[in-house]
This record gives sequence, C-alpha cells and structure tokens, in this order.
Amino acid sequence: MLDMTARKKVVQGATSSGKTYGIIPIIYDKCLKNPRTKATVVAETLPAVKEGCVDIFKNFMMDEGRWSDDQWNATELTYTALNKSKIQFKSFDSVGKAKAAGKRDILFLNEANHIPYPIADALIIRSQEVWIDFNADSEFWAHTEILQQPNSEFLKLTYLDNEAIPSATLEDLMYKKSKAEEEQRNGVYGYWWNWWQVYGLGEIGNLQGAIFNNWSTVKEVPPHAKLLGYGLDYGYRNDPTALVAIYYADQVYYLHELIYQTGLLNKAISERMTSLGVDRYTAITADSAEMKSNDELASLGWRIIDAKKGADSIVYGVSKMQELDLRVTESSLNLINEFRKYTWARDRDGNAINKPIDAFNHGIDAIRYYFQTNMANPEAPRFFL
Repeated sequence: MLDMTARKKVVQGATSSGKTYGIIPIIYDKCLKNPRTKATVVAETLPAVKEGCVDIFKNFMMDEGRWSDDQWNATELTYTALNKSKIQFKSFDSVGKAKAAGKRDILFLNEANHIPYPIADALIIRSQEVWIDFNADSEFWAHTEILQQPNSEFLKLTYLDNEAIPSATLEDLMYKKSKAEEEQRNGVYGYWWNWWQVYGLGEIGNLQGAIFNNWSTVKEVPPHAKLLGYGLDYGYRNDPTALVAIYYADQVYYLHELIYQTGLLNKAISERMTSLGVDRYTAITADSAEMKSNDELASLGWRIIDAKKGADSIVYGVSKMQELDLRVTESSLNLINEFRKYTWARDRDGNAINKPIDAFNHGIDAIRYYFQTNMANPEAPRFFL
C-alpha cells in the first residue's frame, strides 16, 4: 500500500487481509509528516465507525505508545496531533451533509461498498487524496466509476498478505475453504464457493439470492414505538447467543440487537439481560429446542415463551418476516451483517432452493421465533399484558 501513488487508491481485500489495519497507520503517519493535515475516515454508520476504524486506530496508537487521552475528543471522534493535524471519524446519511463537511487533505472510505455513491462522490471531489477499501461482495461504484477515472489505481489483498492473522481466524477461514472445495468437488458453485471467492481470495463475488429485501437501517427506535417482545436464539462455543428486541410503530417493525456473544451460560445471559434493562414483564420467545435453558431462565424470573416450531417452521417464519416493513438500528452491526448475507441455499446445479442457508442466522432466528410464534396477522401485533 505504501507503493501506491495515485490520488485515488482502491484496495479490494479478502477478510482478515489487514487492509484497514494498514491504511489507518499510513494516513496517520502522513498527518504527522505534514502539519495541519485534515484526514477524514468514513464508514456507513456511526456505530460502524466506532466499532471498526476507531477501535483499530486506538489499538494501533496504544500498541505504538503514541496514544494521548488529551489529544482525543470523544464527542467529535477526532484526534489532534501535536502539529495540529487532525484525523476525524464520521458517517454521512445525505449528500448535503457530505458537502457541508467541507474539504480535506485525506479521505478514507471504509467498507465503501456500503456507502452510497452520491455521498462518496461528494466527499471524494473535496479531497486531495482518497483511500477506498471493501470486500467485493459484488461489483459496485469503485469498479464502475472510480477505477475508470484518471489518477486511480487498484490493489488486491488476501489473508496471505497478513502475517499477523490470528490463528483462530485462520482456522475459521480454512474450515470455510474446505466447505467451498467440497462444493466444487461436487460440481456445485454455490454459497460457500462464492463466499470463498470474496472473503478468502478477495475476488469480485456474486452473493445473490438475499432472502430479505424489505429492510433498511434507522438511527434508533422512535420514542413512540411500542415494545412487542424479544426473540432469543441460544449459542455457546462456536455460535453466538442472540437477543433481539422487537418494536412496532406506524406499520413498521423496529429491530434492536441487545446480545450477540459466544460463551454465555444461562446465568450469564440472565445477568446480561438484567444489565441491559430487559423488561421482565415482556415475553421472550426462545428456541424451543433448548427447553432446559428456557426453564432455567424462567426460574430466574424471565417470562419465556417456547417458540412454535415444525417441519416447515423456518420457511414459515421467514415468509412472515418477508411480509413486514423492517428497520434495523444502526448499532445492531451483527444483525445488519446477517440481513445482508442470509441467502437461499442452492442445489447441486447451483439453483436456489426453498431453504435458507444455515449461516448468518443467529439474530434472524431470534426474530423469526418471535414472528412465527406470536404473529397470526402481521397487521395486528400482539402485545403481552
């Protein structure tokens, strides 16, 4: 990346390739070399900025012994160097706000495939140097617009370029690689084969067949929305336990991720729910395959309802969810990731079948339990007394 010299630098990378971990230190070192440099790091939403680039920046600075609390403005998400250079972390939800942010020396669009092109374009035209990174789920404006323009260049990275990849991450990647290879041996170029092309090899993919197209993000749940209930899907070592709150207002259902974590025993789940202020008088619809866990949480004072399940319960629950107008809060990062990647499974010939993949579904399963159990009619939400 240090050898890239064009004004617009496009970095297409596989997962855990180190692209973001590399770009941020490069940008900050440029700030140190040139006083009063203004650098702006942008992601799709503010929570995505905070849990992504801000965390990476802080970790890098602390690891290098450079961090100073006095130079960090937590409200503005801005770090000011001693030479008066600034690196700021932002998100924009409109072209107008992007234009109003003014000019800058360096722009970094992180996970740019999730940033609308009109917003990106308004920022790029007001920037002297531009960095763009992403996982190439599919071709988008970085390929069709930016790389067609003069003074732009391209770099592709994979996990093989990251000598510091954690062993656990590499283990997970190799497992998914084996699933992709198994598909290929069977003459199927399905979900896992395509996943490996994108997230393992850094190629442009074609993650088609998304199950839900009836959702969008929202900053927060409106104050007047009513809490309908909660959905709970159990996990433990490899899969996360997911708890999602479901709200309703003005014909819209709002979904807010509360818990998404591995390694939680039932007592720890109860303690987390208490600390999060989960309402003990509102029903939690939980996976009925975990009757022992349901009974234990009920004994700890929670109102647990066993999810209604049957032979076709997944397809039924998914169909119920597809009928609704769904909004996911910006802070529900894991849930957003699932909605983007939850697709129909494919047969040996690569054709989509009426069955979802068994992946990216922990938060979605929690939501599905609620709707397939409690909603006889999506237009008449059930409020628990």
